[in-house]
Amino acid sequence: MNHVERITSQRGVALAVVVWFIAGMSLLVAGIVAQARVDTRMTQLHIAKATAMASGDGAIQLMMVDTLTGPPDEETPLSRTYRLGGQDIKVFLTPISGLIDLNAAPVQILAALFYEAGGLSEQESFALAENLVAVRGANRARGGFKLSALEDLLRVPGSSRAVMDAVRDLVIVSESSGGATNWSQAPEEVLAILARADPTRAESVSARRDNTMRSNSLRSTTTRGRQGSRAGGYRADAIVRYGDQLWLRRRWIALESASTSALPWRFSRTEAPRVIVENIRFQNEA
Repeated sequence: MNHVERITSQRGVALAVVVWFIAGMSLLVAGIVAQARVDTRMTQLHIAKATAMASGDGAIQLMMVDTLTGPPDEETPLSRTYRLGGQDIKVFLTPISGLIDLNAAPVQILAALFYEAGGLSEQESFALAENLVAVRGANRARGGFKLSALEDLLRVPGSSRAVMDAVRDLVIVSESSGGATNWSQAPEEVLAILARADPTRAESVSARRDNTMRSNSLRSTTTRGRQGSRAGGYRADAIVRYGDQLWLRRRWIALESASTSALPWRFSRTEAPRVIVENIRFQNEA
């Protein structure tokens, strides 16, 4: 090989090394950019969650103050809008006595719940309802258990995450099994469950309800709550918009003071913020 050929060969090797180096650097840069995008999205997600928690909790506290300190004869609305941090936050209070208790509801109500809201067939709904009642009635030695959280519904044969998510806005999981639904305080979606299970009773309840009774339900609920009844609790839902998404901050409230607070209520359970869609019940009521 003469001198010219050697130089040409060395140039070819050098060019190949440069090409491979550029290719390697391109992959490295692409990986860094992709990771940066993931980190940015995660940061934005954490900021959105923190915003939903802070704004939602603040609005819920204000709602409770307005509810418990207003004149006794003043109509108390089921929802209010508060402006915090430059944005409007909608808060809804639902008396938990008007929700369906998974630890207490009979088979007929549960079957109607799983059919109307859960999206199951009549046969599947009834089977799941029977399974739930059977599990509640069995002692632990025979595999039974009392639901302590909504997620325990997944342990019942025939249930699924889709069913659990579909019914979560209509139910409560009480600590005891003695709480019956107060249909006069039930949301319209819960009354639809009763209408399927017991049309005559649903018609009677609807005849007794009017707008004044519904708007006053929180005040009467508060009075009974101080005597320790299950009706003394609320589910508070705060709707917070962050960017182009709506976030739900949900907290469960008992009308009794906590040992570490002078406030006449305490939070018995707090759910993590989650993204919701525009056309859910809260937006329709807003």
